Amino acid sequence: MKPLNGFAGVALMAASMASVAYTPGAGIAGTPHDWSGVSATKLLQWVDGKGNVTTYNTGRPYVDPATGKQGVTTVTIGQCTKCHTPHQARSVNLAWNHTLQAIAYRWDAPATTAGTPYPTFRGDSYKGPSTKCLSCHDGLLASTDGMWFNRSTTVGVRYVSLPGTLNDGHAVADGPNMSQTHPVAMPYPVNGRPSTYNFVRNGAQLAGTEWVADPMATNNLRLYSDDGTGNIITGVVPGKTGIECSSCHDVHNGSGVTGSLLLLGKLTGNDRGPGGYLCTQCHLK
Repeated sequence: MKPLNGFAGVALMAASMASVAYTPGAGIAGTPHDWSGVSATKLLQWVDGKGNVTTYNTGRPYVDPATGKQGVTTVTIGQCTKCHTPHQARSVNLAWNHTLQAIAYRWDAPATTAGTPYPTFRGDSYKGPSTKCLSCHDGLLASTDGMWFNRSTTVGVRYVSLPGTLNDGHAVADGPNMSQTHPVAMPYPVNGRPSTYNFVRNGAQLAGTEWVADPMATNNLRLYSDDGTGNIITGVVPGKTGIECSSCHDVHNGSGVTGSLLLLGKLTGNDRGPGGYLCTQCHLK
């Protein structure tokens, strides 16, 4: 994979916002996940730091015979089909329209101060929703992977941010390295008691009184349960509950979202109620 400067995702994000002003909680239209006005041609363009545009040729299926370059289609992706497709999805789970990375996401520390081990999960096999987020947001973005248009799939050149940089507007990890990111696929101590989730159990030094008993019930966050065999569904089951990316972010910009980062809470303040300071929606600090 070739590292390239000036990730086009920033430009694409601006383009995907279309002409609609972003309104928190108003649905996906006008958000960074609104791809309704973006064509496959735009997605296959790289814009470097000097504004130069390169159109990539992946070999199929949109190759201009006159130039040998990709980018002849003007098919619009649509709000839903950038992530989901009803036919020929890359993953049956959520009819996911992206390639899930066959890499192990991990943190660089063995355990938290409470003794809870940091998890490891593989992008193409873990059943929690965080793998869906990371199929775009892990710094190894292949924004053209998937996209079921005109009975053809596309496998794109991966757009790679420079190693060690997380400020390109989209990445929450540096490839498999999640060390600068809040842990996910992690057990949550419902009612102050340990949980086992993704084969990880809350540590022996857990201080149960420092956690909100059930932030899904009281603060509108989304928690998940693990049946012990790797199957993960939405909902709280004492002793089997955990958190994912979508515990704190709502990619569909639902009614609980408070800002353009699609957070289910605010980045500043000290209000512990629903819609207040995000950290205190879970942590009683």
